[in-house]
Amino acid sequence: MKKFRFKQSEVSKLSQSYFRVIIAVIILVIIVASLLFVFHNKQPSVSHSETSQSSSQVTNQHRVDTDYRIQYSNSSLIKRTTLNTALKKSGLFDFNYLLNTSDDGGNDAKILVYYNQTDQTLIFKFYQNGYQSDNDYQIGGYDLQKQTGIHGLQPSAFNGLPLIYTWENLQTK
Repeated sequence: MKKFRFKQSEVSKLSQSYFRVIIAVIILVIIVASLLFVFHNKQPSVSHSETSQSSSQVTNQHRVDTDYRIQYSNSSLIKRTTLNTALKKSGLFDFNYLLNTSDDGGNDAKILVYYNQTDQTLIFKFYQNGYQSDNDYQIGGYDLQKQTGIHGLQPSAFNGLPLIYTWENLQTK
C-alpha cells in the first residue's frame, strides 16, 4: 500500500482560512446581537397623540389655572416685579418642585405669602398636600433687603400682616 503524504503547509493554510471565517462569523453574530439588544431596549418616545396623559405631563410644563392657581392681593403694597424676584430667589416659582409629591419634592397644596412692610420681609405659610386644618403649616421667610432666607420664625410672625400672594395646587383637588 502506498502512503500519501500531505504537505504541512496545505493543511495549515486550509485550517487558517476556516479559522478566519469562523472568527468573522462570531464577530458578526456579536455585532448583530448587540444592535438588536440596544434597539430592543430603547425607550419609546412619547407620542403627542396619546390621550392618557395630559399635555402638561407630556411636556413637563405646568400651566396656570390647570395645574396651579396664583392670586396677587394688596398689590399697592409691593411692586409685583419685586415680589416675583423674591419668590424666584426663594424657589417659589419652581412649580415642578412645588407640585412634585415625592420625598424630594415640595408636595405643597397651598402657599400664602404675607408682607411685613416695616421689616421689608416676606413671610411664607406652606400647607402640604393632605393638610387637615389651617393649623397644619410650616413657616418660612425672605428678607428683601438682605436677599436671604429667614429661618426660625414663630407663628406670630404673620399675625396682622397683609396677604399679598397665594399659590394653590389644583392637581390635588
